[in-house]
Amino acid sequence: MTKNYQALFEDKIFFGGAADVEDMVKNEGVEVVVDLRGEATECAYSSADVQWIQVPLGDNAEGPQDVLFEQAINHVVEAYKSGKKVGFHCAGGGGRTGAVAVGTLITLGRSQSIDEAEALAKSIRSKVNIKPPQREALEKLFIK
Repeated sequence: MTKNYQALFEDKIFFGGAADVEDMVKNEGVEVVVDLRGEATECAYSSADVQWIQVPLGDNAEGPQDVLFEQAINHVVEAYKSGKKVGFHCAGGGGRTGAVAVGTLITLGRSQSIDEAEALAKSIRSKVNIKPPQREALEKLFIK
């Protein structure tokens, strides 16, 4: 079986696309799913043991999304720090997921800059492709 999602951090934080959520839950024991799809109406894989948190990010949204990205990153980091395995995803696992991966790596001290975190995220998951509005949101959050 091919695994289409990856471990971002310490085999406790996983990232991928919507189609990967069931495998994250069944294979890795993910307990918290942070869904970045603004278009979603339900969890990509429902289970009584899984907490679903939706942060409605638009993949091609214009305008500031930094508040929503900050919420998503905080949900991922808080779940991790509370000892839970967490997975996060958008539809395909590239743009929104990539941007949250970058923010998570910086927040956890694994990377010092957006460029460094993006290179690391891409080395783990080649589909990571952060769009200009997503990069702009990250810059608002992490460039002081």
